[in-house]
Amino acid sequence: MRVLPGGAHEVATAPASWRPTRSAWADNLKVVLVAGVIVAHATMAWTGIGTWVFEEPPVREPLLTLLTLITAVVSLFGLPLFFLVAGYFTPRSLERKGPLRFVADRALRLLVPMTFYILFLSPWIEYVDPDNKGWSQGFWPFVPHVLWPPAPGPTWFLGVLFVLSAGYAALRALSPRRAGADPLRLRQLFALAALIAVASWTVRLGVPMGVERWRLAIGQAPGWLGGFALGIAAAERGWFPLDARVARRVRYVAWAAILASVVAIATSGPLGYAMELYLGGLTWQSAMVAAAEGVIIVTATLWVCDAFQRRFDHQARFGAELSRSAFAAFLVHQGVLVGLVLASRLVGWPPEVSYLTVATLGVALSFGLGWLLTRVPGVSRIV
Repeated sequence: MRVLPGGAHEVATAPASWRPTRSAWADNLKVVLVAGVIVAHATMAWTGIGTWVFEEPPVREPLLTLLTLITAVVSLFGLPLFFLVAGYFTPRSLERKGPLRFVADRALRLLVPMTFYILFLSPWIEYVDPDNKGWSQGFWPFVPHVLWPPAPGPTWFLGVLFVLSAGYAALRALSPRRAGADPLRLRQLFALAALIAVASWTVRLGVPMGVERWRLAIGQAPGWLGGFALGIAAAERGWFPLDARVARRVRYVAWAAILASVVAIATSGPLGYAMELYLGGLTWQSAMVAAAEGVIIVTATLWVCDAFQRRFDHQARFGAELSRSAFAAFLVHQGVLVGLVLASRLVGWPPEVSYLTVATLGVALSFGLGWLLTRVPGVSRIV
């Protein structure tokens, strides 16, 4: 509302949902997502799923199967959810700061932490990586070897997010957004799901899931872009909170797609299908996974955000401190986990105990270190 001469008031015509500000629901979701990333990386170490620094003796059944199913399903929409939340707050930030300041701020908040990780954390982590165990010349000669090409570890997300943010700023400079809200329709979601599915299946013809190119899991890149675009659209068109009927349908479709994915993954072994068939290539299994992934990305991510808006849009002091520390926790968690895994080898615990201990302590110590970093002058402006 703007005060006009004479005391009259002008009410802004843009919908309130177009002006999202940092709110409790997003901060709470950020804490859950960062904790989930930490647990996911620990899970990779003790299940052999995906690619992480270490591969420990796997946990035993039935925990192995349970963790495999959970990890496989969550991997279909976990990162797109990160990108959706980031995309949701991007239009407002661009509008408030303008293109040049927006891009400069994104560079400070995203590229500087990524550079810090590459220069100061990556050399130590890569040095203890079993993939580099053949290096026999010592640590300091190893440093230049690992700095180029750089190894961003989990901070690759920050680099990709910067590229997407700068791309959005350029797009809006060429084509300003249309004013006004546009109600969400399911056909819009299914159109985006189809685009993500076709793009994912096509990319995976050359780069299957789990295979990295330029240190990125390129096979999942269409989902990242789709999640970011979905967040942009939700902000610009005023989709949150979702209409109750749309929210219910989105929830049902998301759970149906997740259940179908679980069944497909669980029955692949008994049916004699190798898991590689689902990861990419010219196979119907790869097409099925891509289709399910597209549907899950556009429904599960919206459902999670809507649920947090409705049920977790409040914080006590402890929750506020956690959310304030989440970004810093994300930056340091790789080093924390590597240290904990190396320490777990010294005690000789059963793999299940080691996994649960490392995952739990990994979350606690990462957020603890993150909290300390937010108290450091200068650093706190970035993290």
